[in-house]
Amino acid sequence: MNAKKSQGVRRNLLLTTVLLLTLAALPLMSSGCKPRSITHQHQPPVPADTPAARFLKGLGLEGRVVLVEFGAFDCAVSNQGLDQMMRLHRENIIPRLGFVRVEGGKDQKAVDAYYEAKSPGLPVYKDPDASLAKSLDATVTPTFLLVDMFGRVRYRGKAPDEDKLADWAEALLEQEDDAGADVLLFGMENTDLPALLAATKLPRLEGAVQPLGQYMGPHGLLVVFVDTSCPFSGTAIGDMPNVAATLAKQGIPSVLINLRDPRDVVLGFYGQHKTGTPVLYDVSTATLENWKVESVPTVFFLTTEGQASYHGKAVWSDLAAAVEKTLALPAGSIQFKSAGTEFG
Repeated sequence: MNAKKSQGVRRNLLLTTVLLLTLAALPLMSSGCKPRSITHQHQPPVPADTPAARFLKGLGLEGRVVLVEFGAFDCAVSNQGLDQMMRLHRENIIPRLGFVRVEGGKDQKAVDAYYEAKSPGLPVYKDPDASLAKSLDATVTPTFLLVDMFGRVRYRGKAPDEDKLADWAEALLEQEDDAGADVLLFGMENTDLPALLAATKLPRLEGAVQPLGQYMGPHGLLVVFVDTSCPFSGTAIGDMPNVAATLAKQGIPSVLINLRDPRDVVLGFYGQHKTGTPVLYDVSTATLENWKVESVPTVFFLTTEGQASYHGKAVWSDLAAAVEKTLALPAGSIQFKSAGTEFG
């Protein structure tokens, strides 16, 4: 093959490759941006005027998710917690999580000598008169606090399990709105449904964070816990447009709460699955634990008094019977077009 012919072949191959790449890109360009796939550009959080927010601002940690240990240099248990924080910080095991040790020891020479030898590599705040500890209800040594980007204390207790800490931190790092002063703390055991309705504050695919209780209708609220991977959840999700529309006629709104899936997975999935309901989500295990959800799908029909008139599987005939009984309707008044699922 002569040089001129060889150049022509190469030119044709190049043009063919460019054409194929252009054609492959056409569906993407023509489809546009899907609203639910928008990457939310997090605005810098504006911390509330709380003692925790003021404390962290003084350390240059304003707007961060921070684990704070209130300890004492002469307490062995405190120092085990400090060692754990130092390791997490040094190895960057939970990216973007900040750490602070609040030292309550009164012997300042001994305190200085301890930290000089320890070289913790993270901020140490001296609190010999326990004024900070009292303001944050952390007078027991050691006490750990997990503070969110808005200066709200979200956990208070003993050294948290590392996996749980990572889970909670991930959820707080995704937080876009201030959860408010009465938010339920991570790790709390609470079966008081009215309290859970008030304290469960989750992001919504579209709209601001608000307490779950604000979704309550004049005759109750249907809450369906699901995820994006369980096929039985998929059945319940597919049924929701009909279920929600049927219950709405009785003054009962519905919400779906997606558990544990990453935020980008949630946004992508529900961008292609219409539910006829608000979709809330929690990337952590906190909601799962607080509501004691053992499997998905799990369904709650809650009365306006915050009582569970139905708590069980997504078997719609069973739900219909519970709603009819609660609202004193004749049997058979509520008919769903699908059976739901006994599994999950």
